[in-house]
Amino acid sequence: MSLPTFSDTRPALGTPTDELETPTVVADLDAIDRNLRDIAHLADDAGVGVRPHTKAHKIPTLARQQEDLYGPGVLCQKLSEAEVMVRTGVRDVMLVCPVVSGPKLERLLWVADHADRFATLVDCPGNVRPLADVAARQGTTVGVIIEVDVGVERMGVAPGKGASELAALIAEEPALEFRGILGHDSHVPAAGKTVEGYERECAGVADKLERTVEAIEAKGLPVETVISGASSTAQYMAREPVVTELDPGRYVFNDATLLAACPEVDRVDCALTVLTTVISKPTRDRAIVDAGGKTLSYIADPKPVPKYRDDIEFYRVSSEHGFLDVADASGVSVGDRLEFVVPNAYGPINLHDTLPGIRDSRVEEVWNVSARGKDI
Repeated sequence: MSLPTFSDTRPALGTPTDELETPTVVADLDAIDRNLRDIAHLADDAGVGVRPHTKAHKIPTLARQQEDLYGPGVLCQKLSEAEVMVRTGVRDVMLVCPVVSGPKLERLLWVADHADRFATLVDCPGNVRPLADVAARQGTTVGVIIEVDVGVERMGVAPGKGASELAALIAEEPALEFRGILGHDSHVPAAGKTVEGYERECAGVADKLERTVEAIEAKGLPVETVISGASSTAQYMAREPVVTELDPGRYVFNDATLLAACPEVDRVDCALTVLTTVISKPTRDRAIVDAGGKTLSYIADPKPVPKYRDDIEFYRVSSEHGFLDVADASGVSVGDRLEFVVPNAYGPINLHDTLPGIRDSRVEEVWNVSARGKDI
């Protein structure tokens, strides 16, 4: 009989953090609670809703907690995530990646039938018509949100006239119900950089959304929902009168990417970390830890950030190893345990079946990352 490994045994509740085998990704429950409340207060003060993005955590338990706290429901990036969320009790789901193939559209209709409220995203006639045809054949009606390109230049119909023409096309389909628009604003951090830059770029996003609402309403179609405001931009987009719902995702954890991009995010706000052990110190200025790309993902930049130290730098990742510059550090030895903020929460969340939740230096929760690893 083979011995069990950490990867196939769940850590027991109450286990001290320093007894967890490394490398392991863990979540700080106190930080998560603060992050959840902070967005709730921001939204309440601004009079907007919050529809968080489950792709950041893929955990149904956490999604239900968010839905109960905020109300409007959740966003899912992939159909498989939406299926998991609905099967585990999430009531209001919005799918934000178009579905066009026949078998997947059949699955989409199952999700729509089993959720209390459901909508899916479109951005061109090519993904409207297959959805309308399948829904009509099944004798059902599907809610639809239009993605507007507000600057990312990935998906999204042109603001204004382009979006209004697409809304009119949707309104002609008896099996579809036009619900509103979404503007994905992930380009803002790179363009904004400073508080003033964020304000300027977010105002530009809001202008595109406002012009789109005006164009659609000019065709006699009400715009029930306007969604925009990611983790990095929520505090700015919440101030824009056109926005009815924010759509942050990684805010629940925060990570090194948001730490670098958002002046208001501090290391204490970063809930998703990796516990590592120093397994080698071959030179005075280099140490090796046991967390590499297979634990953290192969996202090149930013690098993991030390959670509690300023005298070491994580500068390189290989498959199973992390490279540390310890030239300015004191007291780093083989066997030491070091904790790092993950580079980007999306990566490690999709690599691990379970996520231990830590409070007061002990395991208080063990979450199943039930929607991870699904390709479709």
